[in-house]
Amino acid sequence: MKKLILVLLLLLTSNIYSETINGLTLPPEPDPQINNSTLLGIDSNNNGVRDDVERWIYKTYKDKHPIHIDIAMQGAKEKQKIIFNPLEAKNEHNTTVSALYCESYFAICIDKAMEYAIDERINGGKLKQIIFNTLERKEQNRKYHQLISGHSYSLPWCNESKTYCDFNTSKYEG
Repeated sequence: MKKLILVLLLLLTSNIYSETINGLTLPPEPDPQINNSTLLGIDSNNNGVRDDVERWIYKTYKDKHPIHIDIAMQGAKEKQKIIFNPLEAKNEHNTTVSALYCESYFAICIDKAMEYAIDERINGGKLKQIIFNTLERKEQNRKYHQLISGHSYSLPWCNESKTYCDFNTSKYEG
């Protein structure tokens, strides 16, 4: 047990970063056994996204418009909140789906000719598989969805959906 704690402390306090993508120095790839031995995993740069997930996002979207990374990172932060405390589902619903609302703005509400228009689902299937990659994490997600099941939630109109983005959208707008 002491050895595991020591290894975790070394990983969490280490400033050794392995590569840079789109100007961001990524955290090192965590050891899967250590990363998946805890519910929240390893977030060595303390940005609210597990290191394995952050690396996957940057590597997956590095050749696409940067908005893909911003939206995926927002979604990853929100899904990490679900893992942390699914019992807050009803209170936090708008927070945990705001990346979907943001994504819908860029996927549906803008002119498809714009260079940052999104033509694929970012916060769906594969990202969810990467985030909810252990039985315990899947169980937290199931609890969250069970708690919001049966309630109705309205979707924002296009003029509102952009306000759910947790990043500066003006950097993408002419």
